[in-house]
Amino acid sequence: MEISVLIIVFCIILFFIASKKNCQIKNTGLKKDEIILQYEDNLKKILEQYKNDKNKQIEEKKIFLQNCNSELSRNIFFTKEESLQVLQRLSTL
Repeated sequence: MEISVLIIVFCIILFFIASKKNCQIKNTGLKKDEIILQYEDNLKKILEQYKNDKNKQIEEKKIFLQNCNSELSRNIFFTKEESLQVLQRLSTL
């Protein structure tokens, strides 16, 4: 009976040790940069897709920026001012 309790306790300790090693927390600044780069890459793909049709390119860019604005307004990593800076940066692409 005592051995089974020791084995269970040992397994629980191993589980907690293993779960802490797998958990990698990213820095807030790094996460922001990743989000911004993802938006830039997505916008570049959209612009490349419609490179022959400027009107369609502008229309799709407008829709994309509206979606980004909506997402950034709900994102916990960005303040309102940072969201506006990101949108301005994207609008210049």
